[in-house]
Formats: sequence, structure tokens, C-alpha cells
Amino acid sequence: MTETSLLGLRTVSSSAHRGTGQPVKMPVRAPHSTRRIWQGLGAIAIAASLVGGCVNTKYRTGAPAQSFVAADEPRAAEIGRDIIAQGGKAGDAAAAMAMAMAVTLPSRVGMTGGGVCVVFDAAKKETRTLDFLPRSTGTGGAALPGFLRGVYALQAATGAMRWEQAVVPAEQLARSTPVSRALARDLADSGARLSADPEARRVFLPTGAPLAEGAPLSQPELAATLSQVRRSGIAAMYGGPLGGAVAQAAAIDPAAVRGFQPRWTGTAAIPLGIVSMHFAQLPETSNGAALTAAWNAAADLPSDQRAARVAQALGATGNGASAPGAGLVVIDHEENGVACSFTMGAPFGAGRMVPGTGLLAARGVDGAGFGAPGLLTNAIVGRTQFAGAASAAGNDGPAAAPAALLTAALPAALDKEPGAAIRVSRATAGPGRATFVTCQTSMESGWKECQVAADPRAHALGILVETER
Repeated sequence: MTETSLLGLRTVSSSAHRGTGQPVKMPVRAPHSTRRIWQGLGAIAIAASLVGGCVNTKYRTGAPAQSFVAADEPRAAEIGRDIIAQGGKAGDAAAAMAMAMAVTLPSRVGMTGGGVCVVFDAAKKETRTLDFLPRSTGTGGAALPGFLRGVYALQAATGAMRWEQAVVPAEQLARSTPVSRALARDLADSGARLSADPEARRVFLPTGAPLAEGAPLSQPELAATLSQVRRSGIAAMYGGPLGGAVAQAAAIDPAAVRGFQPRWTGTAAIPLGIVSMHFAQLPETSNGAALTAAWNAAADLPSDQRAARVAQALGATGNGASAPGAGLVVIDHEENGVACSFTMGAPFGAGRMVPGTGLLAARGVDGAGFGAPGLLTNAIVGRTQFAGAASAAGNDGPAAAPAALLTAALPAALDKEPGAAIRVSRATAGPGRATFVTCQTSMESGWKECQVAADPRAHALGILVETER
């Protein structure tokens, strides 16, 4: 049994298991004065820093290095695992996972859509937002395709592998892959949107009924498009015939497609003592000062209500249902962290294919209500303590994703025994879906322990990856 401590709050590692195959953290309540110190720092820091689970042996001599990947589509998570095992970093794994999801979950992720990421560079001790939202052009709700430029920028800035290595797994999946449970669910719920388009109907409703889980899914046109992207990079979309086809199909000015640029900005951060909780900073959402003000103003409320106030400040613009989204998270063995959320603007985007490309056309969005990526980082030592990505189902309100990330994952870890965050993420009710990795680090030994929570309502998968040092 090993005791760990951080600013006076203690937990004890035991060998007890609860059917998960992972050690359970048994709480030891701190003195009242210590709890007051933590309340001053903020409950999010406790929640994200002190949930136990899989032992990370980063600081143990001779032990394997550990990384963590999770995604709202299982095959994407498996590809992230493979990229890490091949020597990739967080940016490489995230890029490959994103490209894979454009194949295996086109209802929510695609090259005509876009997204947003929060990225921590452990060497530079810097956290940034990467904004590549598929904003509306005002032409029938069509979206500017931001996905490829965003993913390329992510991999170029934070990866170590070649671009082709991020694309090859997706290209292989496009040739043939079984329909995942996540895609089968979206086809059952929203496949009727595809019935009016001959190309989309041929791919996803070949018999007139939506493809079921496990059915073979072949997308040869998409495989050919990915081959172009692998060989030509982003020039295939932003300057080549592929971009022209997307612009023509969506009635967008081709110059607007060519001119699209992702934006690296700061984050909306809540300072919490030696750590900070970072959310994406977008023109459509609140800044860090507004989030901190909302957090401090609710200091006397229970933590779930307090987090809900922050979720409201962070929440989406607009009214009614949010666009569906999907997310991924990575923490690599160098402590780099990536959390991303993606969308097509509506289930299967506009519901029609761009002729000859295998790409579904996306619809534009006016904010990030589809997803809420977040990282909790320690910029003093360069460490990612928490990486989470919440997604809206599409029928659960405009603030579903922020609410899921904050109210389901973080307060549960504070108010209940460690491990409760996992169980809360598996709830059958509640807005949004939350998939995350959360860690604690012993102040005494430097050992780090992490736990992955993959929300089964999104049919997500989280994986621990061990590699040689």
C-alpha cells in the first residue's frame, strides 16, 4: 500500500480491484483546514489531479514509458495506440486518430468539417487553442472545410512523424472496415438524411436500410481522396481539384476554401494554484476572465452546481439542439497533451456526397457547442494532469458538451471516492458525452498514476500504451 500526497490531501493506493483490472484509490480524508485550502485553489484542480488508476511509471528506472489515448470511435483509438507504439508523439497520434474518424465516423467527423483542439507542449510549458471550426459561409448553411488544415497544423506543430504516416491508416480503413457501433447508431438515428443522395445512399444504405454494426463498409472514392491527401498534403484540398469540387458542391467561393487558415490562440484558463484548467479560446465563447469569475462567484455552491455555472459561461452560442460532435484525447510519455472535438455541423453534415470524392458535405457552425476539449496542466514542471473531450449527441441542448465535461467528470472525482468519475461518465442520462484521462502525481516519489474514462454512451475506447524508453 502506497500513500501519496499533494498539498496535504492524501490518498492511499491499495491492491483492491473492482472488476476493472486497475488499482483503486482509497481516500483518506484530509483535515478541515486542508480542505479549505483546496477550496481556495478550486475543485477542478482536485478533481483532475487526484483521480487514481493505472500506474504510470514515467519516473521509475527501467520501467516502460506510458501514454494514454481515447476516442469516441474504437478503431481511431487503436490507431492512436499504434502510432504511439511506433514512436509518435501526442500530435502524431491525435492527427492519425482524427483522420481515421473521418472514415469510421463520417456522421460526426470529416474533411469538409472541422473542429477545435487544446494542446499542451510540455517542453515549452505552453497551452494553446487550435481553432479550425467549419464556420458557416452564409450560403445555405455550407461550411468552410477546416479539418485538413487544422489536423495538418496540429501534427506539424506537435508531432515527430511524417504526414504520410498519419494518413496511411485512414486510407487503409477507407478501402474496407466493419461498421462500428458508434456509426451504426448514427445511421439508425439519422441515416434517413442520406436517402435522397444517390452516392451517399449507395455507400451507407446499399439495400435501402442503414448498414448495421459489423457490416462491411467500403469507401473506394474516399480511399482515393485520402491517397491524394497522403501524397500532396493539404494542397489537395486547398489549391487542388479536390478543394474545387468541395467548393462547387457547396456553392462556396473557391478562393475562400484556398484561403482558409487555422488559428493558434491562447486558451480560456482558470488558474488553480500550481495548475490551470484550459478550455478552447474562441471568438464565440467566454474568455478566461469570464470563466474564473463564474467559478469564483459560485464558491459557496456544491461543486456540481459550481461546475454548471462554468459550463454555462463556457457554453455554446445559439439556441436549441447543438450539432453532434466527437472527440479524442492523448497524453504521451513526454507529458504532452492534446484534446480535440470535431463536427460535421449536423448528423452526416448536409446529407449529400461531394461527387467523385467520397466526402460528405458539411454544414457550418456558429460556435463550439458540439464539443468541449480541455486540459489541466502544470506549467511549472511541464505536465499534463487531465485531458478531456466532451461531445454533444445532437439532441441534448446547446451547452451539452461543456456541461458533460465539467459536471460529469470533474466534480464527481472531488465529491466521491476516486473512480466515481468513471462511473458517472457511464451514466445513462445527462447531457453530452465525456471521455477523458485524469492523473495524479505523488509529491513524495514523483510517480504518476492515471485512469481512462471512455464514455460507453459514445461507444468510446481508451487505451494505455506502454513502450520501451
